[in-house]
Amino acid sequence: MVRRAPAWLLAALAVAVQVRLFAEHGSFNLARIPSADLRYHSDFATFWRSADALLRGADIYRTGADLPNLNPPLLTVVMAPFGLLEVLPSYRLFALLTVALVLGCLLVVAREVRLPAVDAGLAVGAVLLGAPLLATVGLGQVYAFLAVALTGAWLAARRGRDVAAGVGIGIAVALKPSLAPLLLLPVLRRETRTALAAAGAAAAGTLLGVLVCGPAASVTWVRLVLGHPVQTFFDNASLPATLVRLTSDSGWGRPVVEVPGGQVAGTVLGIAVVVATLLLLRRSGPDALWAVTAASLVASPVTWNTYLVVLAPGVLVVLARSRAAAAPLLAAALIGQEWPGLWYGDDGTASALPLSLYCAVLLAHWAVLLRHARRGPARRGAPAEPRVASEP
Repeated sequence: MVRRAPAWLLAALAVAVQVRLFAEHGSFNLARIPSADLRYHSDFATFWRSADALLRGADIYRTGADLPNLNPPLLTVVMAPFGLLEVLPSYRLFALLTVALVLGCLLVVAREVRLPAVDAGLAVGAVLLGAPLLATVGLGQVYAFLAVALTGAWLAARRGRDVAAGVGIGIAVALKPSLAPLLLLPVLRRETRTALAAAGAAAAGTLLGVLVCGPAASVTWVRLVLGHPVQTFFDNASLPATLVRLTSDSGWGRPVVEVPGGQVAGTVLGIAVVVATLLLLRRSGPDALWAVTAASLVASPVTWNTYLVVLAPGVLVVLARSRAAAAPLLAAALIGQEWPGLWYGDDGTASALPLSLYCAVLLAHWAVLLRHARRGPARRGAPAEPRVASEP
């Protein structure tokens, strides 16, 4: 129990912080969801414009949207049905679908690992009220699709369905190429059927996007991604963005120290995280998928805090073995975008260190998921938090 005390203390502290934030500032994420102002749903507005352009035969990357669409053409193909409706009704439908898909993933995982009803209820409630999901819904982001693909891959792997597991991985990578390290996991583990299925599904999805949207769209997408600068907004939790924020005048907080090469250092560290994770998990079980996903997000140039939605099913997998390990992750994800308000002074500046909280939260997810995966999958139906000496 003594060894678990720091974890429970961190969880209690995170909950207390969010309670204070909500009491003093309310919740911007909650307030934006019912808004009819599309500026509050900026990501969906961008995706909808691309979908509408596809249906009209126009350029899906030159739509006049306020934000650039940095997603591959396949995502526009997936979003095409939403272009059949006017943008606001379409957003509301998409918001409902997002919640339903994420909830479905959580319930599937809870059932698979046989979480006790109380544990499952509290965990699902924490995810539904957490800042990542609320912001995902409010902005209209597409991470529920990734959660579905990865949850399906994990479930298939647990049941020995190698090809289905690979297809799930491939679909996730085709939709979000920054998850490409997932393709290496079955290769290192010599799971030939899974590796071939993953590579094939990723290639097929990419080809579908090229065929439907046209080769020019893919060229434009690559140029947009390569030409887009690293975003240092405090909500970007990746190591490259955080190192830039901490070592240069990025506009988001005073740097801890001003030295050149922050992005390069962050990228190198991120790659090291991915490589180490893959090597450590080359003989592990299906739960390795969540740790490699987390490592990929750590290394990506852009990983918004909302990406924790993708890792939420993996946190429930951890919960099946250890409440103490999962509780701080679920609690930390509650902390909303009002966090910078605790630090900005009258002059509008703040240290970049506390503004990089979300990077610490992402790293914590990676570390916990990695440790859990190395211990092997929890036995189906095993009680949460078994009393063993190695309990965190």
